[in-house]
Amino acid sequence: MTTDAAAADLAEPQPLFCYRHPDRETWIRCGRCDQPICLRCAMQGPVGMRCKSCGKPSRDPLTALTLQQLILGVLVALGAGTVGGYIGLQMEFFFAIFLGPIAGGLICEAVMRVTGYKRGPRMYAIVFGGILVGVLIAAGIYVRTFYLGFGVPEEEFPMELLFSEVLTGGLVYAVAAMIGAYSRFR
Repeated sequence: MTTDAAAADLAEPQPLFCYRHPDRETWIRCGRCDQPICLRCAMQGPVGMRCKSCGKPSRDPLTALTLQQLILGVLVALGAGTVGGYIGLQMEFFFAIFLGPIAGGLICEAVMRVTGYKRGPRMYAIVFGGILVGVLIAAGIYVRTFYLGFGVPEEEFPMELLFSEVLTGGLVYAVAAMIGAYSRFR
């Protein structure tokens, strides 16, 4: 009779216990490392169930940027941000509020196209940084061409008027453009 009991034990598989939760009984093993996993720890992989460590991709394709994508994204963000900032500084306050979000959405779309529609915090930094730095570059160009280019000596020029006009217009445009870019990310 002992041989029958031993044969029955060999024929019936014994339940396994999850390697992360030893109190949970399971019949599932990881398809890669062969560790027993419970349903809470299991992830659906390309060829079956995987544990959390084997199921996590080594590189997230949705947020990872190659060097070429990063460089193109930064260049497009700075170029489009500068052009948009230059136009935004020439607009009146009212138009900057309404046209800034459109320009921000276009800048975001251009950057997303050259980077392959990536997402994540790096993309936010590239787009928002491109808008802000572009407005600063555009403000420098704007000051140089429209105010200092008319032959007025710098010491006679009312700088407080210039800074209040450029900073106010630039800030309003930059905030409106960043709101437009953020809405385009969603």
